[in-house]
Amino acid sequence: MSEELVWNDTLAAPRSLATRDNTAVALIEDFGIIDIARPPREAVETRVAGILGTELPMEPWQTVVADAIRIAWTGPLRWRIICARDRAPELRTALADVLGAERVSDLSGAFSSFRIVGATAREILARVCPADLRALDDNSARGTTLAGVKTLLVLESRDANAWLALVPRSFAEHVAMALTEAARTPGSLALFAPAEPPPV
Repeated sequence: MSEELVWNDTLAAPRSLATRDNTAVALIEDFGIIDIARPPREAVETRVAGILGTELPMEPWQTVVADAIRIAWTGPLRWRIICARDRAPELRTALADVLGAERVSDLSGAFSSFRIVGATAREILARVCPADLRALDDNSARGTTLAGVKTLLVLESRDANAWLALVPRSFAEHVAMALTEAARTPGSLALFAPAEPPPV
C-alpha cells in the first residue's frame, strides 16, 4: 500500500484507512473466496447444501450466511463463497468432489477485501459506485464497480450500515485511495435526501 495512506485505530475496524462521522473504511484480513458453478441437478444441489450448511441462494444477488460462510448468487448457476481463509482448501476439495474440479475455483489470492461501516457508509460508496444502493436489504449483493473497478459489493447489515467489497487485488490500492478520498471529503452528497420539485 502507498505510504500516503495513514493507518489508524480510531474505530473498531482493524487497520482503518479513514474515518468520518463514525464511519470507517478499512482494508480487512483476506477471506477465502471460492467460485462455483453447478449443473442443474437436484441431487447435486442437496450434496452442496450439506457441505455448506445451507441451500444455495437462487434469487439474483441474494446472499445467505451459515456457519460463518457467506454465499452470494453471482449469475445463473454460479455462486461466490466467502469464508475464513484457512477453511477454503477444505471446502474447495469437498465441493470439487461433488461438482468436479472444473466447476470449482479457489480465488482467495485474487481479491482484496474492504469493509465500509457506519453512519455515512452508503454516502461514501455513492461517491465511487454507480449503482443505486438504497434498495438493497440485508443478505443481498451487487456486481458493480468502485472507482471504475469491477467489484462484488455485499450489504452485510442494513442496521449497522456495514458493507463488504471484494476487488481484484491488483487494483486494491486504487480503490483504497478512492474510498479514502470519498470518506475524507466534507459535506453531504445529498443523493439520498428528498428532492425539492423544480419550479414550474
